[in-house]
Amino acid sequence: MSRRKRVFFDQTQNERGKIDSTYSELAQLLKDNDYDVESYTEFMILKNKIENANALVFGCPNSSKLRANEIGALKAYVENGGGLMLLSLSGGDRGLMNNMSKLSEEFGIVFENTAVKDERNNAGLPTMPIIVDFESHPITEGVESLLLPSACTLKASGKARVVGTTSATADPAGHPVIAVAEKGRGRVICVGSYEVFRRGGGMKSEGNKKFALNAFRWLCGDERLMKGGKKKRASTKRSDDGQVDEGASEEMENTMKRLVNAVFDLQKDIKGLEDKIDSTESNISRLREQFQSFAEKTQDQLGLIIPAKQFKTEEENLVAELEGDVSALEKEVRSVKQLRDHVAQKHESGSMSKETYDEQSKKLDERLERLEKRLKDKRDELQALTK
Repeated sequence: MSRRKRVFFDQTQNERGKIDSTYSELAQLLKDNDYDVESYTEFMILKNKIENANALVFGCPNSSKLRANEIGALKAYVENGGGLMLLSLSGGDRGLMNNMSKLSEEFGIVFENTAVKDERNNAGLPTMPIIVDFESHPITEGVESLLLPSACTLKASGKARVVGTTSATADPAGHPVIAVAEKGRGRVICVGSYEVFRRGGGMKSEGNKKFALNAFRWLCGDERLMKGGKKKRASTKRSDDGQVDEGASEEMENTMKRLVNAVFDLQKDIKGLEDKIDSTESNISRLREQFQSFAEKTQDQLGLIIPAKQFKTEEENLVAELEGDVSALEKEVRSVKQLRDHVAQKHESGSMSKETYDEQSKKLDERLERLEKRLKDKRDELQALTK
């Protein structure tokens, strides 16, 4: 089983597409399909800071421009195998006061200063065109229509390839709005509107959700997207009358995947909190030492009597901390074991396919092994302190 893919959503350019708001549905969709999703906030954009991401998204930079060395770093990132997604809005660079075309033209694509309207093929307003003209490509596989609100058009040249265009009734008609390119070992997707993935906007359309998964799988070189390859076999479950209920079984598999992925997402959040707690405790220890030093000086200068023990000793604090860690890890081990048993029961009952069972049980077994090792280390450390 391949490791989970990492997708960074850039936030250094004042992007409108944010995974905690406008792109929250997209972020959840990706998490449910084994992607780790993170905001990238480290200014400036440097090669060594982004090289661990499988894909990097610029969701409509607003009134911000990339520097020349950042463009160079992103070009190198793609050439070395990274996936890059650039999303704009009506008006293109000029309307948004950004310079994304300076980056996209490195791959043969430019965002134009246009605003797409379609009086006939739309989702209620001319500025909400529905795209149905696609070229055959992995990112358009199975996509019958795409809601693309407030889009600009693109210009493609060289080896760049147009895969989606406006309709004959649109203004402008028959113009590119989705283009792809490959350079070195990497891949690039450019879309004329970031709203294609916006919560309450494009993500209301099932076609947009399908397009989203296709796009990120292609960007990340995900082997699960194989044009012309085998479809994943749906697991089956027999009801009391002997009928096979494939839909319910597939939904159960998806639910189990979401549950397992939620465990991993929660663990990432816990790790972040642990790091913050460690930093806070370090600051408290330093302040405690400073206060004790101040108290001793005050006692010497004023002749005051200050109790010798204002706080717990450092060792007492460490024991309490370790006891808390052990208790928390024991609870987490029990939870993962229960989830592991539940997955096994679903497989044994026939409501989960062997492929899904193997994938989810391996994740949980690896997680359990790491947790039990941490628990043993904490117990040993606690025992050494309390002898």
